[in-house]
Amino acid sequence: FQKNYQTFLENFKKFNMSEKEILQLFHDQLINQKVYEIITANTPTEEEQVWARHILVATEEEANAVLEALRDGEDWTKLAAEKSIDPGTKDQGGDLGWFGRNRMVPEFEEGAYNLNVGEISQPIQSSHGFHIIQLLGKEVRPIDSGTLDQNKQKIFNEWLTAEKEKYTIEEYHDVWTKIVPDTPAFGDYQ
Repeated sequence: FQKNYQTFLENFKKFNMSEKEILQLFHDQLINQKVYEIITANTPTEEEQVWARHILVATEEEANAVLEALRDGEDWTKLAAEKSIDPGTKDQGGDLGWFGRNRMVPEFEEGAYNLNVGEISQPIQSSHGFHIIQLLGKEVRPIDSGTLDQNKQKIFNEWLTAEKEKYTIEEYHDVWTKIVPDTPAFGDYQ
C-alpha cells in the first residue's frame, strides 16, 4: 500500500499538488459521493411498466386498414412485417418490449398505458405516424440500471438547484483575466 501510495503522490506532484491538497481532493470527493447517496437514497427502484407491440404506418387510412385486417383475423406478426414503417421492430412483430413512463412519445405512451392487457388500440397519431398498439402486459417491474442512474441524477440535480436558490452566489467571471496572460510567454515563432 505504501509503495502504491508513494507512486500515486509522485504522479500528482507533477501537477504541483501537495499531499495535503491530494487528501483534501479525495475528502471532497467522498463527501460529494455521500451527499449524492443520501439525497438519492429513496429513488424508486421499481415502476409500473407495459409490454407493447405496434404497427406504425404513415396515414390514418393505412392504420384503419391494418386494424380491419386484424379484426378479420390476420396475423399480427405478418402484418407488422408487411405494413409497419418502423425498421427497428417490424421484423420482430412490432414488439417494443417492456418500458416505463417517459420512454416513448407522449401520445404513444398514453395510448399504451390506457389499454388493458390483450386490447388493441384505435389508430393513435404521433410525430412518427399512426400506431396500432396491442398491450401484451402491464406490471410493476424493476427499473433498469441505466434508467435508475438517470432518475437519481435528475433527483440530485433538482435538489442541488433548489439548494442553490436559497443562497446568493457571487460569480467572478473576470478573475482569470487578471492572472492569465493574454499573450504567450514563449518566444515569437514565425
